[in-house]
Amino acid sequence: MNQLLIDGFTQSGVVILELAIGFSLFWLGQFIYQKLFRRRIELNLELFVKDNPAVAIALVGYYFGIVIALGGVLGQNSGSLPNKALYLANYGIMVIFFMLAGAWVGDKLILRHFNCEREIIQDRNIGAATVEAGNHIANGLILNAALAGESGGWLVALVSWLIGLLVLVLVSFAYPNFAKYNVFAEIEKRNNPAAGVGLAGLLIAAGNIVRVAFSAEFVTWNISFLRYALVLFFCLGLLIIIRFIADLILVPGVKISDEIVNQEIPNVGAGLIEAFAYIAASFLIAWCF
Repeated sequence: MNQLLIDGFTQSGVVILELAIGFSLFWLGQFIYQKLFRRRIELNLELFVKDNPAVAIALVGYYFGIVIALGGVLGQNSGSLPNKALYLANYGIMVIFFMLAGAWVGDKLILRHFNCEREIIQDRNIGAATVEAGNHIANGLILNAALAGESGGWLVALVSWLIGLLVLVLVSFAYPNFAKYNVFAEIEKRNNPAAGVGLAGLLIAAGNIVRVAFSAEFVTWNISFLRYALVLFFCLGLLIIIRFIADLILVPGVKISDEIVNQEIPNVGAGLIEAFAYIAASFLIAWCF
């Protein structure tokens, strides 16, 4: 009985420690986000004076990405509480660095057709903010697998993360072709939130697929990366098929693209259904592996 109490208090202490470090990392993350990535944003002004929802969406996506990335090591046994605290803090700082690098890649390559910072701050563009949030969450999912493995070392983790970012960029290039409309023009020129939600859902699903592909422990470069590639191609192909199945099953008799683009007021509900189809499919695929 005494041992149960001791174990309970020890576990409670670990949980409190992880929460304290986690929220400290959120503060550090938003400080660096504001100073290095979105240097024109004054968060308190945008969030609580101007009540800018686009800034809130992008920032929450960034926070969520950090949480998911940290999930790769939370609960792991790292020895004593001081050692665990030091390990988690070091890991968290590294996660923030990779999150910001992934955000920069998303800004320059995924949202390459317009100035995302201007769209979020000046135009309060919900669609652009949602895509940025989706990129942050997808990056967190990739980091969850790339950095949490116990084999392979830092080079494997770095290569896996870079491959994951490349997948997100390629998905953003391919998406307008099977969505059958100019996604980025809809987001920029029409401030179309439904288009942004659909693309964000696909990015999150792709990030989740990358997480699944890289979740297996590293063996050798040839064996592991061949397996990673096969899983990626197969699962990403399924996501493309899901886009067309969603029209037939989830909204029979209606074209999701028409609801997103060819309406006087874009149908955000249609964008949410499309995003749900991608994300739900990615989790179903993950649970099958």
